[in-house]
Amino acid sequence: MRHIILHGHIFKNAGTTFDWSLKKNFGKNFLDHRQDELMRKDGSAHLAQLVDDDKGLCAISSHHMTGEMPELLEVNFIPIHLLRHPIERIRSVYDFERKQRGATPGARAAKSKSFKDYVEWRMQPQVSRTIRNYQTAYLAGHHRRSTDVNVISRHFVDAVEVVTNGSLVGLVERYDESMVVLEDALRGYFPKIDLSYVAQNVSASKKALSDNADATEQILGELGSLQKTVIDENSFDLALYQVARVKLQARVDSTEDFAEKLREFRERCSKQSRGLFRL
Repeated sequence: MRHIILHGHIFKNAGTTFDWSLKKNFGKNFLDHRQDELMRKDGSAHLAQLVDDDKGLCAISSHHMTGEMPELLEVNFIPIHLLRHPIERIRSVYDFERKQRGATPGARAAKSKSFKDYVEWRMQPQVSRTIRNYQTAYLAGHHRRSTDVNVISRHFVDAVEVVTNGSLVGLVERYDESMVVLEDALRGYFPKIDLSYVAQNVSASKKALSDNADATEQILGELGSLQKTVIDENSFDLALYQVARVKLQARVDSTEDFAEKLREFRERCSKQSRGLFRL
């Protein structure tokens, strides 16, 4: 039986750091998939072709990972998603778009607008939904950041099903704990997997991957009169995040010797940061 990790790389959800760990573990047998249009258009069929073309594949990451798994003989797919608090994610998206070199509408808006003005622009229905219930739409199978999907309760139900039954799910704000839980689940398929990491594509340091209880209040305070609109436009994502928190905590509580495993995991991360382990 082949076991293949499928990382649904959600924009600005620490996916680059997780991919770094996958690359470290699997080398050439990890595929950082960038043919977005093929994955969006052909989904399950394209994934089946990738697996058939490369018999050594152990992990695939895509910004548009299909939720429809092909039924292949002797292949077990293991979907993984990382979720982020939707309010904190807004700040991360803005900071990223301000510094990126691209000329997308989002990048241009972030470079020319204050944080509040940028968020107000993003809240408009004709603007892509990058920070409006985006995670719910993604897990429900709608990966475009465009406005062609009206996120409704049915999509929320579909997304909750992915979190509770269809995928291994971690949280950016509890990244280390999430990785310990994922390691524990994945070692039944990959006994030597090591998800320790050096944080990638984040500002300043690994601190961006740690829990910050005051971050949400600070961001909402900066938004002032936009607070209600932002919360309303992310109501499904906020609810989905709470479901994921409960799910993660249940996995933490059921993991034998979790505190010791977390301590040992952080020791491995410290060694990674000091350069004792290299790709």
